[in-house]
Amino acid sequence: MSKLLRADFARLFKSKIFWLGVIFMLCFAGFACWTKWRDSQDFPDYYDPPDGLLFAGAAYIGIVIAVVLGIFIGTDYSHGTIRNKFVVGHSRVAMYISNLIISVTATLIMHIVYIAVIVGASAVGITKPFEMSVGNIAALFFTSIFTVTALTSIFVLVCMLIPSRSAGVVTAIILSLVLIMTANTIYFRLLEEEYTRPYSFTIMTDSGEEVEIEQESVKNPKYLTGTKRKVFEFFNDLLPTGQIMQLSDGVSGTKSGNDGEMPDHTAWFPLYSLGLLAVTTAAGVLIFRKKDLK
Repeated sequence: MSKLLRADFARLFKSKIFWLGVIFMLCFAGFACWTKWRDSQDFPDYYDPPDGLLFAGAAYIGIVIAVVLGIFIGTDYSHGTIRNKFVVGHSRVAMYISNLIISVTATLIMHIVYIAVIVGASAVGITKPFEMSVGNIAALFFTSIFTVTALTSIFVLVCMLIPSRSAGVVTAIILSLVLIMTANTIYFRLLEEEYTRPYSFTIMTDSGEEVEIEQESVKNPKYLTGTKRKVFEFFNDLLPTGQIMQLSDGVSGTKSGNDGEMPDHTAWFPLYSLGLLAVTTAAGVLIFRKKDLK
């Protein structure tokens, strides 16, 4: 196992697609900071802290790692490396776990690079100081590590079971988009209020008279209740993309109106992520053990 890991780590750090992923996250973070800096120059009296940028990168990292892992793991198949590893005596379990460890490492490096740029820009004064305390930033960062690790395990499962590099990349990208759209749909359905807000508007009659129409608050048909709401809440907390949306919104407070206060249940996110990691890894190992390595 140790020899396998050393060889895979050596291949990772020589991989151009991995370093392109790192550079992309670096540039993405730099662009986000530049945008905040430009806004501070245009509106100097408006305090716009960079808290909302902290986990914006995590919302897009799924697409990045889908490409990186699709090519990195797919190359093992296209070059016959997977088959050669098996022939020389490496077990399928060891090969799967090694690729999982390598993939998680690659993802965390890209994630940490993004966070480091955002925090560094605030520290040197390019962007405004954070509203959150150092302790809260550390706690959320700790949680996000579990989240992106669980997300990575999903892509490893897909890429390890698809022997074609191009098919693996395409499937992983489509999956990343599906996860994002699913999380977005679930999250915004849960944000629906139980009752619509009352409002009024003015119309002009044929005689030229202005008439004010008042609309009272009514039951919102899109509001989820009972078992259906519990199911939506469960998948909102389970899916890594759902966790990312909640972490990002909890930091910025832009959608849920929570003024940047994280909901108490986010403390359970690491356990959800560990559970998902265990399930996807167990499923991947079981299926990979029966896979025909051509």
